[in-house]
Amino acid sequence: MINTLKILFFALLTVQAVTAQISKKRLPQTINVPTYSHIFPSLSGDGNQMIYSTNYTNSEGFETKYTYKIGSEIWADPEPIPTINRPSLDHIGSFCLSYDGNFVVFSSRRSPGIGNYDIWISEKIGDKWSSPKNPGKPLNSLGNEGNPSLSPDGKSLYFMRCESMDNTNKSNCKLFVSHKISQSKWSEAIALPDHINSGHETTPRIQADNKSLIFASGRSGGKGMLDLYSTTFEDNSWSKPLPLSFINTKQNDEFASIPARGDIIYFSGTYRDQYNVYKAIIPEEFRAQKVLMLTGRVEYDDGEKPSEDILIQAFDLLTGEVFTTTKLKQSDDSYTIFLPEGTSYDVSAFPQKGGHSYDAKIFNLTNMLFSRKEQFPISLSAINAGLSIPITSVRYEDYSAVVTDESNIEIKRIIGFLKKNHGIRIEIGAFVDQVFSDTIPSNDLTEVIADTIFFQIRKVEKQSEKYSVKEDSQNNKLDEFSEVENSSHDSITMADSGSLDFSTGEIQSEIKLSPKDSLIYLGFELFEETKTFETYMKVNYIYHNDRTQKQAEALMNKLLDSGVPKNLLEAKGYGSDWKEDLATEERNYWIELKILGNK
Repeated sequence: MINTLKILFFALLTVQAVTAQISKKRLPQTINVPTYSHIFPSLSGDGNQMIYSTNYTNSEGFETKYTYKIGSEIWADPEPIPTINRPSLDHIGSFCLSYDGNFVVFSSRRSPGIGNYDIWISEKIGDKWSSPKNPGKPLNSLGNEGNPSLSPDGKSLYFMRCESMDNTNKSNCKLFVSHKISQSKWSEAIALPDHINSGHETTPRIQADNKSLIFASGRSGGKGMLDLYSTTFEDNSWSKPLPLSFINTKQNDEFASIPARGDIIYFSGTYRDQYNVYKAIIPEEFRAQKVLMLTGRVEYDDGEKPSEDILIQAFDLLTGEVFTTTKLKQSDDSYTIFLPEGTSYDVSAFPQKGGHSYDAKIFNLTNMLFSRKEQFPISLSAINAGLSIPITSVRYEDYSAVVTDESNIEIKRIIGFLKKNHGIRIEIGAFVDQVFSDTIPSNDLTEVIADTIFFQIRKVEKQSEKYSVKEDSQNNKLDEFSEVENSSHDSITMADSGSLDFSTGEIQSEIKLSPKDSLIYLGFELFEETKTFETYMKVNYIYHNDRTQKQAEALMNKLLDSGVPKNLLEAKGYGSDWKEDLATEERNYWIELKILGNK
């Protein structure tokens, strides 16, 4: 019976891998059990989880199995998914694993349904898969929906809608997309444009960059009955589809899966008259946009378990708009998001109920060399007096205390934190990794402390061409006809400088010049001249990089301008007096919010 089903199935689908275009590698026998067929792989974004269809089962026909990596090339023994599999009712090959590995979307005509074949969704809870749910209308229609693909941010579903469809076959299909509008509600599906839907299009797979879509098409000009194509959504439109010539053959090329790293493709190919799961390297010119796969766990330092109250968000700093949002599942404290190259992202974990701190970090992906995976573990602390919350996502213009527009997201987050924790008072502390000063200016040393010496000299008529030199009461040598006035004053403050000290200083000169020339020779400049006095000034400059007080005050003023009550805020610059160095190559400063208590 199994052989009969196998022959019938492959007569209908004949999915075949490339034999000459690319070098391919079969997955190990844990997956590719000899003398059986294994087809239609779908992998999670990290490439560590996989579902696929196989006839190596305890029942007749093909079933979907789940497995995961336990080594670089080692896969755990695949297990059937009894809560999902209904071989006689499911469209074989339609199963697709979400990028975070937490959902399976597929097509089935099980009950209760809307049309003939509907899209169904199953969620992974712990190590179990939930009973599939039908999202209902308008996602599902009275017709046939199949081969769904969930976008990496979980906000969109790409699928095919066909005139006719059965367990293994379909005809006259077009590609559609629906967008999530609530936890369980999807929008009316929209057909992709005509240059995508030119004839019979199937098996869409949105890539980790959330822009590149691969799909199969029976359009003219291909190598076989169905070929794989790629299109990219840019500037609010889909590009002209390009054939994946490195993998297309004279047979049907339809199903493929590409993890987030973007350089490896998984597909089905023939091996000794059976079908096996293969992988191959994708040529550079066919790869999607590079992405950062960001993963992490969220923990509370007081032992509470994170719940759906934690909101994980990524903002595009170029546009200021939310790129992706997810809430932690109550049964899980981990998250996975995918961030494509080309901009910088502000990523945060923010409790919605208050009572705990939050965390945020900026990721600059403007010049990615390759797709990669990165950990961003998050530890949230209970709010208590004395708690310091590090803030590294506030940005200032270079060598200044001017807050940049990139900081607007963090400013809103601080305001939200104060609202969630009503009445709490905070100190905005600014830090720099190292304080240093010099008498020579440079880019980083822009602030000036001016130690200024003033001399006031009474004008008298010349009585001789030569001048003798005498000393004042402080043993300062003065010109004979000069009289020092106001030898000391209280210090004053100038913008962009420190205090100015009015004093006599020291003048030691034996040269026979006029009083004016003597002072100029010593580096003094005429500051003010009246009929009676000439006032001279000499400034000694010291440049430094400690602008932390101004930076703290600048951020505080932004919050005040946004309506935060003044009695909730204090600002203090700490210079390099820090407990932990949070500087990076990109910035040598950071902010900490210190909880002072309640008002």
